[in-house]
Amino acid sequence: MTKTTALELLAEKNEAITALNLASSLIHWDAATTGVPEKSLEKRGNAAGWLSGESFARFIAPDTLEAIEVLEGCFDELDEYEKAMVRELGRSYRKAQAIPPEEMKAYASLLSQAESVWEKARDKDDYSLVQPYYEKIFAFNRRMCDWYGFEGHPYNALLDDYDKGTTIDIADEFFSLLREKITPLVKMVSESDKKPPEIKGVFPIEKQRELTKWLCEITGYDVTRGKIGEVEHPFCMTITRNDVRITTKYHEESLLSSIYSVIHEAGHAIYEQNMPEILEDYALADAASNSMHESQSRLYENMIGRSRAFAEILLPKLQELFHEFNDWDSEMLYRAVNVARPSFIRIEADELTYSLHIIVRYELEKAIIKGEIKVEDLPGLWADKYEELLGIRPPTYAKGVLQDVHWSAGLAGYFPSYALGTAYAAQYLHAMNKAFDVDAAVRAKDFTPINNWLKENVHQHGEIFMPDELIRRATGEDFNPKYYVDYLEKKFMELYS
Repeated sequence: MTKTTALELLAEKNEAITALNLASSLIHWDAATTGVPEKSLEKRGNAAGWLSGESFARFIAPDTLEAIEVLEGCFDELDEYEKAMVRELGRSYRKAQAIPPEEMKAYASLLSQAESVWEKARDKDDYSLVQPYYEKIFAFNRRMCDWYGFEGHPYNALLDDYDKGTTIDIADEFFSLLREKITPLVKMVSESDKKPPEIKGVFPIEKQRELTKWLCEITGYDVTRGKIGEVEHPFCMTITRNDVRITTKYHEESLLSSIYSVIHEAGHAIYEQNMPEILEDYALADAASNSMHESQSRLYENMIGRSRAFAEILLPKLQELFHEFNDWDSEMLYRAVNVARPSFIRIEADELTYSLHIIVRYELEKAIIKGEIKVEDLPGLWADKYEELLGIRPPTYAKGVLQDVHWSAGLAGYFPSYALGTAYAAQYLHAMNKAFDVDAAVRAKDFTPINNWLKENVHQHGEIFMPDELIRRATGEDFNPKYYVDYLEKKFMELYS
């Protein structure tokens, strides 16, 4: 196989796999946002399974590896896009090939059962129901570390699966800094006499939908190249770069829930929409890592969406739509959207305490993969860590170890992405403010400078660069979690001291 034929083969496979994945995504979107007849579920499930299997089979075929190896042999002759494509395809292929097929089949069957068992265990508050599944899932993940190969700690193999190049050395240093700086700050906030105003009322869903359209327009999410759906658990889905869809969930008595899910998902979607079309041709139209994607959603949701500047432009719109805000000023709104208090549920956590929730999961996962703790010990250890970090002890398993779907879905190694991404966002915000006044742009209701800076420094590169190189190029320095800590300390000391 020549260099030319190898490139042509990979281009053909990419085109076919993209088409198969597009069809699979549309099936998922349809089921999630519109609801489907129950009697159609089996056929739809079979179709989705066939599409997924066909996509995997085309990728894992022997000629894919042959093409990758040919191109690796003439790597210096390739252009920037081709080099990145070969690097990413080679990495993905060898990981997929490393797992014995019979093991993967058994694992897929296990996961298909585990999530429904987890739901029952959570609803009944009975950890014993899901414990046997967790034992098998974590045992598989430990074997997966051996199949992938790792240096140092086995958990490095799982971290790298979601955040390329991340190791426990990086994560430990990051989380140790958060433990040192944020834990006492949470204690200070908990003991503060300052009580922020509460947003109370009944907010009609139709008016919330109008607010959603305004939020998309303001942030720069292009609805002509996407769609807004309504689901139980909000998400962003990319069909193509010109069809990036977001979702939200409306609650009549919880206005902030939808506001910030929309801004969060818009952050993800703008990232996808800003990737140049050429990246799709090289299978590089994706984020550099999970953390990089989270950096965009957390930047929009928290560091911009919960800023004083944003409160100033959001309040007039709220007053236009909801009479409950007639007597409010922007400072009241700013304080109301930045309530900080220890809580049990990660997805309901505020900006200050959120990463402490991640530390609990990271430390437990790392220990269980190393064999230092047992699955049966997870509930007690979970409660101990919450008491240590947040000063509260979960009263039930549902508010403790059973609250997340991730372990029943086999996603060990995923949680650190949420915290790392938020720290990346703080570093990007610091660099962005060197180029222009971010708050001034927000107050002018002009997100163009923000989106242009992110497009130029992050979005347009897709997977061309590894995450560490992308951060260096965008900010002029290596990953530095100090910016995240400084951001939290400055904001919440002022709010609550």
